[in-house]
Amino acid sequence: MEIRQGVMWEWPEWFEVKFRCIRCGICCVGTEMELLAEDIERITARGYKLEEFAEEKDGVYRLKNVDGHCVFYDPEKRLCKIYDIRPVGCRMYPLVYDGKSVTTDRTCPTWNTVPRSEIERLVPYVLKFLEDVKLAKVKIRLRT
Repeated sequence: MEIRQGVMWEWPEWFEVKFRCIRCGICCVGTEMELLAEDIERITARGYKLEEFAEEKDGVYRLKNVDGHCVFYDPEKRLCKIYDIRPVGCRMYPLVYDGKSVTTDRTCPTWNTVPRSEIERLVPYVLKFLEDVKLAKVKIRLRT
């Protein structure tokens, strides 16, 4: 499946990394996950206000942290409260950009279960994601 420019973030489930997640929640602790305009639109359509779940840092919208974890993470249940509409960046985890290349985040206990083919499939989209999060603020402003 090839994702067309302009509509690529409309099917966030396509960007989910196939690996063996054990729902440990490490990825939700201390997160500064960047948000696309499309993420913000999905979440606000569910009734959340932008200021409840996001903050701007360095010109980019990011998920807020509450008590050291993502605002949507329930540490008792070890579940995301908005799992079905979670941001694209969360779906692409444990893939990260280390400043030189896309790799797996080794703080994830099951980072080594991400097949090489998954990394290769998603590399161009991780890089595009990093570009597009910088445009979220402008896109949100234009759409309101």
